[in-house]
Amino acid sequence: MPRPTGVLGEPLRQLKKLAKKDLLSQETSDQILALALVALGFLNDCVRVDLVSKVKNKEYWAYHKQGTPKLLSRPLNAGLWESDEKKIAKWWKKWRAGEEMAVMDLAKVTYTVAAAYCAAIDLFDRGNKKGPASYFEYYIGHLYAVEIGVNPKTAVSFNIGDEKVRLTMDLLFFPKKGANVHVPVKLSTRERVVQAWSHHKILEAVYGKAKFKGFLTVFSETKLDLQTKEVTEICVPGQWLAYQTHLSVLDRIYYFDVPQRYAELAEKFPIIKLKQFGQFFVEKEEVLQAHPHA
Repeated sequence: MPRPTGVLGEPLRQLKKLAKKDLLSQETSDQILALALVALGFLNDCVRVDLVSKVKNKEYWAYHKQGTPKLLSRPLNAGLWESDEKKIAKWWKKWRAGEEMAVMDLAKVTYTVAAAYCAAIDLFDRGNKKGPASYFEYYIGHLYAVEIGVNPKTAVSFNIGDEKVRLTMDLLFFPKKGANVHVPVKLSTRERVVQAWSHHKILEAVYGKAKFKGFLTVFSETKLDLQTKEVTEICVPGQWLAYQTHLSVLDRIYYFDVPQRYAELAEKFPIIKLKQFGQFFVEKEEVLQAHPHA
């Protein structure tokens, strides 16, 4: 991973170390919050710019450093972003303590903690794609690890004939009770999303049908035109429908910022179960149960 620059560097290095040791730990949770607050504090000292949203019923803004108005961060959903650092710290600690929370508070805190580092690093190192992707995977891994109660694995091994095959995946959870869980993680999907369905199909072939729940977890599908400041969503609904119908069935597709076209697709085709990520905490007891035929 490229070395992060500026105020975000050391907190991310500490998170990487803690996450590799124990994603489930309180120390990892504290470090995620610390990094998010550093990023949020930095962004609050920047200039916020309203963007031109081409997405129905959504508003977006971005940040730039003082004196560099052309270098904008990625777009942030105004309805989900919370810039108040005290609120974020309070909500995060409430979630970690297992206290009851309003769904909108869960949606906002999880969205903001996901986005703050990524938006801030845009202003230090615009071309750094791996840093945000790695952060997002640690972050999602921690959220699920806390809720499921076990650390994830990132690979499976199986035999094909006399050949041993090891296949790397994003996050695989094997709890003592409830369903095994496969979590493909993406900041955005575009064409690469087929990997989520193909990996799930391989898990079904190796372990048996219904042995894994599949929760594709994605941040957003937004794209910002730096010249016009227009925000659009890039979606491939036909491909999604084909994968979910003919490749394998993912039990949930969670988005932090739900794309409009995918929401419309899910309404038309109930086989696609699409939710805003905050809903996971509402329905977790149901979705984490093993399939009845497992």
